[in-house]
Amino acid sequence: MPLFFALSVLLGSQAFGQIHPLTDQYSLNLFQLNPAVAGTERYAPLTFNTRQQWMGWDEAPVTQSVTFHTRLRSKGLFFTPQGFRNKGKNSFGKVGLGGGFFNYTYGSVGTTGIHLDYAYHMILDKGRLAFGLSPTVFQFRLNNLNRFVFPDPNDPVLSDTTFTGSLVFIDFNAGVHYYSDDAYAGLSIVQLFGSAVKFGEYRFPTTEDPSMNPDLARSFYAYAGYYFKIDRDMKIEPMALFKYNTRNGFRFDINATFHLREVFMAGAGYRWKEGFIVFAGLRLDNFAIKYLFEIPLTSQVPGRFTSHSIQLGFNLGQPIE
Repeated sequence: MPLFFALSVLLGSQAFGQIHPLTDQYSLNLFQLNPAVAGTERYAPLTFNTRQQWMGWDEAPVTQSVTFHTRLRSKGLFFTPQGFRNKGKNSFGKVGLGGGFFNYTYGSVGTTGIHLDYAYHMILDKGRLAFGLSPTVFQFRLNNLNRFVFPDPNDPVLSDTTFTGSLVFIDFNAGVHYYSDDAYAGLSIVQLFGSAVKFGEYRFPTTEDPSMNPDLARSFYAYAGYYFKIDRDMKIEPMALFKYNTRNGFRFDINATFHLREVFMAGAGYRWKEGFIVFAGLRLDNFAIKYLFEIPLTSQVPGRFTSHSIQLGFNLGQPIE
């Protein structure tokens, strides 16, 4: 049995082996789910995220990421429904740019990646519509080959003296995002081309068992949220997220967030077939901190192994009015 067997033991279920782990953190940073979000904020947000999954589980997954996005602005690059170079309340730069870095490790398996994001914005009724594209470079690695069991000592990959346990490949994310003062909605595709990890002649995931490691497959997301204003200082934001993976099927999330004066936020959510989340955040001038707590409810991970995410954010530059 080849090297693929050793990989499938580690990565064979949804809970094991996320090749693009950032999508689980959309409650703290929607930009990680959809490149079209680049340039939608009034400031240029720089965020630092860390996530510890399944606290107490030996060698549980850990994720670190850094993201930044902004909107290009200059006196000659504004657009309104009346045409170019006009000034006014609805003036805004047409181009959003961003990027990020992430590192994900789970035991002896890891993924490091860099993504660059481009978004094009246009006026649509009372809101704005953005289209985004993001090439992403992945490095998939086996950090300690001595810890893997290879039933077949003649595995062709093992006889390859150039094999270092590290593979690099490129894929794309794409999306569309609508946003206004009262609502937002979007569609995105993660791993547009469905790239797979290949060790020699062995491909992962396999065509023989397409359910193996759904996180390597193409994923589709659709989401929408609305701001219900209680008064000038308070509002409630319900949100629904629907996700479909070509190997794992359909899932959905529902969240509700309470906002106070854009200074404090707190919320909770339910992820079908995954678990519950609770999160909160505090903003002081141009600095923000957010925390997310997850209780898993899956057959693979008992509920006592909770997950924790922390985000530090900095708003850079001058606000876009």
